[in-house]
Amino acid sequence: MRYLVLIFFIVLNLNAIIISSNDTPINLLKYSKIYHDLGSKETIQTIIKKQKDFTNAKKDFIDYSNLINESVWIKFDLENNSNILLNKTLVIDNILTETIELYEIKEGKTQLLQTTGMFHRKKFDGTINFNLSIVLEPNSSHSFYLRVQDIQLSLWFKPMLYNQSEFYKYDTNKQLIWALFFGGILSLIIYNIFLFIFTKDLIYFYYSLYLIATLMQNEFALYAKFHIFPMDDAEFVKKDFYFSIYYINFLVTFAMALFIRNFLQTKQYPKIDFSLKTLIAIIPIYYILQTTFNIFTLELVVLFLFFTPYYFLWIGFYALYKKNPQAKFFLIGWSFALLGWLSLFFQHMGIIPVRYIYSYTFETLIITECILFAIFLAYRIRHLEKKKNDLTKELLEKQKDESKRLEETVKLRTQELNKELKQNELLLKELHHRVKNNMQFITSLYALKLNENADLQMEEKLQDVERKIHAMSIVHQMLYNQKNLENIDAKIYFEKVIENIKNSFEMDNITFKLDINASLDIEEAIYCGLIVNELVTNAIKYAFDGKEGCISINLNNHNNGILLEVSDNGKGLTKSDKMTFGQMMVESLATEQLEGKLEIKVDKGTHISLWFNNKIKK
Repeated sequence: MRYLVLIFFIVLNLNAIIISSNDTPINLLKYSKIYHDLGSKETIQTIIKKQKDFTNAKKDFIDYSNLINESVWIKFDLENNSNILLNKTLVIDNILTETIELYEIKEGKTQLLQTTGMFHRKKFDGTINFNLSIVLEPNSSHSFYLRVQDIQLSLWFKPMLYNQSEFYKYDTNKQLIWALFFGGILSLIIYNIFLFIFTKDLIYFYYSLYLIATLMQNEFALYAKFHIFPMDDAEFVKKDFYFSIYYINFLVTFAMALFIRNFLQTKQYPKIDFSLKTLIAIIPIYYILQTTFNIFTLELVVLFLFFTPYYFLWIGFYALYKKNPQAKFFLIGWSFALLGWLSLFFQHMGIIPVRYIYSYTFETLIITECILFAIFLAYRIRHLEKKKNDLTKELLEKQKDESKRLEETVKLRTQELNKELKQNELLLKELHHRVKNNMQFITSLYALKLNENADLQMEEKLQDVERKIHAMSIVHQMLYNQKNLENIDAKIYFEKVIENIKNSFEMDNITFKLDINASLDIEEAIYCGLIVNELVTNAIKYAFDGKEGCISINLNNHNNGILLEVSDNGKGLTKSDKMTFGQMMVESLATEQLEGKLEIKVDKGTHISLWFNNKIKK
């Protein structure tokens, strides 16, 4: 009989947890019974009456995969067999859990001890995890009911019982790890923003936008929110939760679509590029519709967010199939991201308890993906720099080859032009030589004509024509005998013209003074030679009447032009109503051909000056 009583006592206390002052955390599910309340219909009064419906937990964590309103009730007993007061902390490790209530059955009465959860937070006290304080008096037993409820997300958590010191250590370590993840991604954001500012490459802006959205969307962003925002305000928390689910998640997709278009250069794949542009255009439209009409349900959002990463992965494989050099880098990085999102999805759906296989699976995968993409983008900079250097080197080589080719072409063409120039010079000299010979032939004909004609007046006219022709032939003779075919030495030219005039007259009483200090081109030389020939001939004939005299010929640069002066100290030019042919020729050559200004002064002789623009100086 004594043994039966002992067995009965052991059975009654089988699930009671003996509490001591040690720091070892205790998993309550191992010593508890649970009741799954679909629809969250039960209250503490109704649940007490369903003791027979409670069952033992099959796992040491809860993972229900229902996106519906559901609760789980956990019944557990605690015994303090020591003589000291014990303070314990009950911790729910899912920081997205909506409602947590702790009830105690004491002296046959049920009382609500504490309420916490995402929408029931108290003022931030420096701890992140939901926790409930439990006070165990010395040598006492306590019966508790724990109700955990989620209306929108799947229900998953692990209820752990800590000593207060151990809890603060656990919570601080978690905050430290989150801070490291947060700081790591924030550093990558700042790094890529600076790259965008300095390179003006949009791919760094898109990646920064993706990192910002990822940072805002993840649980470790809550660490910053606790320090910045009023997370104890239920209305604010609901809006923040709604904004994260319905907006931030889509911002991640939006930013990644922009990044993929740039990273994989999908313009070369028209259909895929069109689908990405369509996705990018749809998301702002979704924002407008959701903000205005609130028509999209959580199930639709989850479905969209579940399939979109796979579509991005397929684009990466297609780009790899098309031998896109960036595809392999994208597939490596996005594979980590996809695994991270899947782990989070499976965790919240209660399909695979990733959190209890490795505590920071999602965070580790995401930070790995972010670092890999940062490395790939850095590699992209190096690749582009190398490509730029290769193109610069190739361009320099081409420029060098082109310079050599052009140099050879210019050299060959110069030789050809020099050859042609020499030929032209020879031809031009030959032309001048022929013109000179023809003029000399004409002059010889006039000389023969003069020998046949006994009329003195006719003889004088023929001699005058002969002198004019000879003056022109002198120019061609000089050009034939010199290398420069553009202009001639005016001093030598006028000396030859005067010498020819002297040979035409018998005169010992007239002297000549020449002051020639300018150069003339061919056309100017011929016109000036004809003018000088006419003026000097007239002076010899009419200025001196057999008396001694002097004729001066000056040619100098003057007022950016040429000044030709022919003067004598004879009796002076007599005015006549009728101009002679010689006077008309001089005036025509001076004003029309040379476009100059002709002035005639009679004062102790005749002074004729002609100023004209010099073509050589134009």
